Amino acid sequence: MRIALIAPFAIHPKGTTRWRVLPLARALADQGHAVRVVIPPYDWPLHSGRRWQDRGVDVVNVAMPPGQTLPAHLMLAGRLARAALDWQPDVLHCFKPKGHSGLAASALLSGRAPLVMDADDYEAGWNRVLSYPALWASFFQWQERSLLRRAHAVTAASRWLESFARSLGQPRVQYLPNGVEFSRSQNAMRRQDNRLTEDRTNRLRVLLYSRFVEHGAGDVWQVWRQVLAAEPAARLLVAGQGRSGEETLLAQMAGEAGAGHSVQGVGWLPASARPGLFAAVDAALLPVQDTPLNRAKSPMRLLDLLAAGVPVATQRVGEYGVMVVDGVTGLLAAPGDAAGLAGQMIRLLRAGDLRLHLGQAAAAAMQAHYAWPQLAQSALNVYHAALLRY
Repeated sequence: MRIALIAPFAIHPKGTTRWRVLPLARALADQGHAVRVVIPPYDWPLHSGRRWQDRGVDVVNVAMPPGQTLPAHLMLAGRLARAALDWQPDVLHCFKPKGHSGLAASALLSGRAPLVMDADDYEAGWNRVLSYPALWASFFQWQERSLLRRAHAVTAASRWLESFARSLGQPRVQYLPNGVEFSRSQNAMRRQDNRLTEDRTNRLRVLLYSRFVEHGAGDVWQVWRQVLAAEPAARLLVAGQGRSGEETLLAQMAGEAGAGHSVQGVGWLPASARPGLFAAVDAALLPVQDTPLNRAKSPMRLLDLLAAGVPVATQRVGEYGVMVVDGVTGLLAAPGDAAGLAGQMIRLLRAGDLRLHLGQAAAAAMQAHYAWPQLAQSALNVYHAALLRY
């Protein structure tokens, strides 16, 4: 089968193309299919017009038109559609019903191949987070609802998005969560890093691996202060940053409570540093607000942690409560229950055998159910369904 995948962003700096589109494309190519990935590199102009082969995948970055005018955006979407169609695919798989890829998808609905639309986020939920002007927010919401309904089939990264697409009248929806490339990813193993493991001296380390979309600084502090009351020697490593300096606000909250020493920010670390970071901690903490945006996501950072065997305490919100089986691959608390989540973290910190058991079970479960070769079969199933409908 010839399969053209249309990405929403460049490979850098955002993660959808790097974490979702390309891993699926590689897995399909490994199974003998001809695969092209077409990318609009508006957020990484250095790749404009560049092409290369990535493990059997034909990667095409369309050339960027000059300027940021409406005609330039429409031209970029047209180039995406043309680069996909000129390859004469049997099926088109377009990622994100929004922006340039959404515009390309609209043009391809009446094209020469069936269109499968991918939903990996609740795009309307991002309107408030990203503070889009009202006109753009309305347009993006219209794109999402229209394309998920009109596509020949839909892949959904979460059970929530699967239900959402069906509620719009889409009869062909395939659950396709994010996955892990165990053959390529350094995140599949935890390696000691002396820079992060110095001066342990019986201190238990907890990792907050976050960009502060799933929670606010106050949510984290409400949990962490209760953990500290039970385990005063515990330390929280904060890997990541928020859009509005939430990591700094968290440190300020801890400082005002006389616990500034318990929170250490390490910023964003490159992928090569994650195995050392994961090996340096005893457990990970993931508070999650119960919002449509969080229910809809397929959390990549949680996948990274579980695949690496890091024992996790999180909350039963959307896919967080699907990927983590309570007491088997991690520990869960109810949504909104800060005390319950703190209690689960304290339980983890006080039971080394439990941490070992949960980490090993989590890594095995991710390899069994979230490796891209298995997930690629789900994509093929929906491609065949789209071809039958077309």
